[in-house]
Amino acid sequence: MKNCRCHCRPPARRARPFIKMPQPPSQGFQGGYTPQEIKKAYGFSSGADGSGQTIAVVAASGQPNIASDLSIFSRYFGLPEAEVTVEQIGQAPAAPDPDWALEISMDMEWAHALAPGAGLMLVVSTSDRIGDLIQAVDRALVLGADVVSMSWGENEFPGETALDRVFQNHPETVFVAASGDAGGVPVYPSVSPLVLSAGGSTLQLGASGERLSETAWPSGGCGPSLYFSIPGFQQRMSGISTLTGGRRGTPDVVFCGDPSHGVAVYHSIPYQGSTGWGIAGGSSLAAPCWSALAAAARQSGRAFSPDTLYRLAGGDAYRIPQPYFYDITEGSSGPYQALPGWDLCTGLGSPRADALINGLPRAGL
Repeated sequence: MKNCRCHCRPPARRARPFIKMPQPPSQGFQGGYTPQEIKKAYGFSSGADGSGQTIAVVAASGQPNIASDLSIFSRYFGLPEAEVTVEQIGQAPAAPDPDWALEISMDMEWAHALAPGAGLMLVVSTSDRIGDLIQAVDRALVLGADVVSMSWGENEFPGETALDRVFQNHPETVFVAASGDAGGVPVYPSVSPLVLSAGGSTLQLGASGERLSETAWPSGGCGPSLYFSIPGFQQRMSGISTLTGGRRGTPDVVFCGDPSHGVAVYHSIPYQGSTGWGIAGGSSLAAPCWSALAAAARQSGRAFSPDTLYRLAGGDAYRIPQPYFYDITEGSSGPYQALPGWDLCTGLGSPRADALINGLPRAGL
């Protein structure tokens, strides 16, 4: 793997982006949740905007219009212009893959929507092979990423644990990965204990943006890992080891992902034959949104990691009532049912953003 410092041989596995758009985009605004609605729903009300942090979105294929599309999105919703850099590893394809291009648009737009002060970096791998995407993660780290968002993955495979060397070498970096969209099936890299596994939920808001309900999303990727043992932060919390059979359980957290209650996205690359505004979702939305929250927490000098999130939620026992997460107790994904406390389809729950940031310990303490 040229230029990769992890010294691991990439398996011939191909990742897929976890994005869904129920209908083609159009030139007129189609709706979908707006940045303002999502900020209200999840309690993003403080001044923490990710300033001083860099969020890297790692993807394949590319999106040649990302800077202009992000600018249109930002102006429409009254957001500041984004600081964007693009790192293309190898030669860009003559025409970008439609699914990967749409994924990049949604990830960059929503990372910016929730952390408008953070710098954005798009790192495009040479292919959609898992090994090449991990090499792109490594490149993002060389370029100074503080938070890495990965909205892609593949079903688990023998040898995946060797790829974790990239994450192991950078304990100071936050890695966030989407948990997948095949209900009840875990995926790599989301299953890595060194990665925050972010799944999708079904969030329903009222006409005034009030929260009506949030439930498990039936298509949300989740479940115990085949190859990773339960990490300490899950082992400590009562009940998790029993639910996972002593394996690493996913997801850790969730965010709205159900495309039938999706978010607004602007995209100028043809998708299903059309361009413009659309409504999109998938567990891949959770990755950039939790990455934005991580950037806001780090800006405030807070220690953000899977370990600190589990400690915040209660450490050895999940706190009920829960002041830092919305505990999702209804719905199911695959064979797993949402339950009070931690469960195998919604993890700790979705964020009460400001309370969560303020509740995290100061870094270095």
